[in-house]
Amino acid sequence: MEVIFDCFFEETFLRLERSGLKTKQKRKDVIDHLTAIILGTSKGQNVTATETCTLAVISAINYHQRKKCENNNVCLMGKFHNVLYIGLKIAWDWGVTDSDVVKTLLYEIFQCEQNFERLFLGAIFGSNAPYFIAGWRSDFLDQDENIRALVFYLEHAKNARLEFPVYLNKYEGTKVLRFIDVPIESCGKASPMRVALQASSPDLLLTLLRYGANSNPKDGGMMPIIAILDKLVEAPSTQIHVETCLKILLKTVPAIEMPYKPFTFEHRKGIFIEKYEILFERGCIKQQQVFGVMDLKHLCRHRYTSCLIHWMNYIVCSIMYDSREFANQLSIAIWN
Repeated sequence: MEVIFDCFFEETFLRLERSGLKTKQKRKDVIDHLTAIILGTSKGQNVTATETCTLAVISAINYHQRKKCENNNVCLMGKFHNVLYIGLKIAWDWGVTDSDVVKTLLYEIFQCEQNFERLFLGAIFGSNAPYFIAGWRSDFLDQDENIRALVFYLEHAKNARLEFPVYLNKYEGTKVLRFIDVPIESCGKASPMRVALQASSPDLLLTLLRYGANSNPKDGGMMPIIAILDKLVEAPSTQIHVETCLKILLKTVPAIEMPYKPFTFEHRKGIFIEKYEILFERGCIKQQQVFGVMDLKHLCRHRYTSCLIHWMNYIVCSIMYDSREFANQLSIAIWN
């Protein structure tokens, strides 16, 4: 079967111009053709379509690698790079279960682009918005499908413990980050969690945090909680989704850390109260969350949640699917 898919990519791409896969419709045409071959091959060889699709994804990766090797290990981009997004779409369509194959696919994309904005932007802003931000359209139907596809790849990245070396800035240098924390280039190199926060998307924020996104990413921006407080102060009566994001983030930290260092504590406290007085009055935040000690229930929940996320990431590769689903449901209950 591998030969069939190798021939498919060679013959299909031979007829395409260099920019032949630039548009969403062109990529869809190739995906539809490949899908028909997957169905026909799986029936003819009496194997599942998912297993056949896995071989098709491997062939897409191999084709990309061959073309890159022919060009002194530099990606030719254009149609030769978009073959990876053909593989990305069919892997989601058929529910590929081999995390090692998905790991290789994501690694190939990162080697060429140094980020995963084509996956994250569609989930955060919808299928059409990325065209105005980064100049391309998502291959997924709508924002809901984008989010479900993102969760699919987050799950595989977690199973494979996928990490990448990322240059952040001249102060932080290069850090090894997980797939979920790799900055988005076209959004000022902000982390996906921060972009979801700026978009006031509590559902996506909760999803990212459930999969272990860093609630205080080192991407050069201010602390996310302080950024939310500033947004609430600017428009206090029309920020329902922002308030929800704040409630979610407050569950991830033991307390709110005041900025304005290196002033004394009392000076910083005075500045903080003056700036966010309206939020204290509305009950968005409590003084004990900033200046005092949080109640034992909150501290225990925060510690337990942190331990649970670490535990799930540590053993998820060795437990059965049903057990992992139980752990996920337990984490949802804790967040709520």
